[in-house]
Amino acid sequence: MLKRQLVVSFVIFAIMLISSFGCAAEKPIIELLPEAEVTGKDIYLADVAKFTPESAQETLGSIYLGAAALPGSSRRLTLGQIEVRLRQAGIDPRNVEFTGAAEVRVSTRNTAVSAAAVTTSKTTPDINTVNSGEKVYTVVVPVRDIARHEIITEADLAVEQRQGKTVPSNLASLEDLIGKRATRLLPAGQYLTVSAAEVPPVVERGDYVTLLVTVGSIQVTTLGQVRQAGGIGEIVAVENVSSRTIVYGKVISSDLVKIEIGGQ
Repeated sequence: MLKRQLVVSFVIFAIMLISSFGCAAEKPIIELLPEAEVTGKDIYLADVAKFTPESAQETLGSIYLGAAALPGSSRRLTLGQIEVRLRQAGIDPRNVEFTGAAEVRVSTRNTAVSAAAVTTSKTTPDINTVNSGEKVYTVVVPVRDIARHEIITEADLAVEQRQGKTVPSNLASLEDLIGKRATRLLPAGQYLTVSAAEVPPVVERGDYVTLLVTVGSIQVTTLGQVRQAGGIGEIVAVENVSSRTIVYGKVISSDLVKIEIGGQ
């Protein structure tokens, strides 16, 4: 009798899975490329991804991802950073499906430009040399003290020019900071480097998520509560709300953590 009940339960669960997969298939699929190249000063989603169906590119491809690196250099865009840009564009990342690479290395083609064509950007660090031999460079500074783990907004920042014999390395642009959270206390007026900010975790302590438990070919879902913050692909501790036991699983999205019995 018990065996029959288990079989019936798994059949019902399988039907639910098939239905959910059917819904998921309707989501636009964004396949991130491991590497991409741009020629302009900006990076858009269409530069780093392929779309299924192709018509999704018309609505999603124009999403701004940030400033490109200097010509001949490259920058790295993670899945978490791209999800932040989707949210800023008013799109819930849960309404699309990501495949492909977990991060994209975006290089900027080194093309020759005339001096007359060079303009000063307000968002990307810029360096010039003055007659004294000192260098004038652009920095981004907080206009107020920003606390650790506080989300940085455009209103919190200002762009200034500094002068010195040497230029600090890894200077941040506005795009490196806006929408991210501070990794430490950021005092007002102190120039910022790229390490001053990080992509906010996809899940935070206390968030409720769906736990997808996989045992071989069998999959079961239950409700869980996150016990530590984590990003896409990271292993986090989650409390099974039903059994009150702590389990560890991989963060798949902002509302899904996967546990593979015998695998993780």
